[in-house]
Amino acid sequence: MQGTLSHVRGVELQDGEHPSHKETTTDVKTIDPKFHSMDSVAKTTYRRLGDTDIIVSAMGLGVASFGEIYGPAPSDPAEIVRTSLVNGINVIDTGYWYGQRRSEATLGKALKNIPRHVYYLCIRVGRFELDYARPFDYRADKILTSLTKSLSLLNQKYADICFLQVADTEWENNLNTILEETLPALRIAQNSNKIKYIGLAGYSLSKMRKIIDKSSIKINVCLNYCRATLMDNSLAESIKYFNEKKIGVLNGGCFSMGMLTEQGPPLWHPANYNTREITKEAVNYCKSKDIRIEKLSLSYSLRFPGITCCLVSIENLSQLVINLTTLWNNGTLQNKELRVLDRIKRRYLDKIENKEWDIINLKGYWRHLETLGLPFMSSNRISSMESLSSNYTASIASACSKCDPYKYQKYPRKY
Repeated sequence: MQGTLSHVRGVELQDGEHPSHKETTTDVKTIDPKFHSMDSVAKTTYRRLGDTDIIVSAMGLGVASFGEIYGPAPSDPAEIVRTSLVNGINVIDTGYWYGQRRSEATLGKALKNIPRHVYYLCIRVGRFELDYARPFDYRADKILTSLTKSLSLLNQKYADICFLQVADTEWENNLNTILEETLPALRIAQNSNKIKYIGLAGYSLSKMRKIIDKSSIKINVCLNYCRATLMDNSLAESIKYFNEKKIGVLNGGCFSMGMLTEQGPPLWHPANYNTREITKEAVNYCKSKDIRIEKLSLSYSLRFPGITCCLVSIENLSQLVINLTTLWNNGTLQNKELRVLDRIKRRYLDKIENKEWDIINLKGYWRHLETLGLPFMSSNRISSMESLSSNYTASIASACSKCDPYKYQKYPRKY
């Protein structure tokens, strides 16, 4: 018995009761006996995405790692892609922001000899350069030009889903542009068969909901990140809303952008010092019991009610094998793992109380980046939190060698 997904935070979550978790084993259009390992496919859970005709695997392949977001790019990206697809994963997510097209270019090469009908492709527009004064650009011409370039790099005629990335800050100034210019541009791309479905991607659930409520253009899918994890389960509060709108829900960041890993978060991670300390205690407790917190985290997100698919970034083949095994077991945990999961939730992670990361003192944050040896990431300009995921991995590695990634961040907070 898996038990509740949360004891304290948000709403009470029960496993296996949500209609979105009803398995669909028929009419999965991407399955091809000539390409797939049918034994693996038989073990993979597939679910319909909202009211679309897309049926996706419960775990998808995110390729942020191909853009060196968390460190050096994988040495074998083509093998990661092929192994994922052969073994039943059928949805891939990439975007310009991941390495300023490096992720797209790498994925395009990896997909070169892969049949197009065995996967669904998600791309993103709206977030572009490492210019902290304006990391987002919602002008129609920029959106359509970026979309065309993405398809070219990926060697694709179309994308199954195009996500508009929703800004974390300075958002109100962009809302009218999104409604009157950006979404109509994506509708043009849809009518031109460049994309099949339109989605929103972002950290803020309230901002995505506001766009949906005000938009005259149908939003088919929402991709939210870091809100259906052991640290933050607040996505649950919006699941009913998305269901009523018949919007499919994808989940990213099930490891909370590195927080819920033995390696620890990158230096640019926006979580505060207290959150880092609590999370590190949970990680160390798992280690003391010879259990990997990554498995517990993925299991939690895979079983989260209302989520159709969890997008997981893969850095190497051994990591992929571990994640596939968790997927094939439907996130089921052994008794010892369940006890440890229950303990870290009660003793540690429930203390975090779904703290949001988009209310940090940004000026203090920029100054702190300078003290860490990351001057290229520091600025007094208002910017998106995730814009801090710079790709200067050599400088990050140098700074990482000087401090504990769980303990450095003591900049002022607003809460």
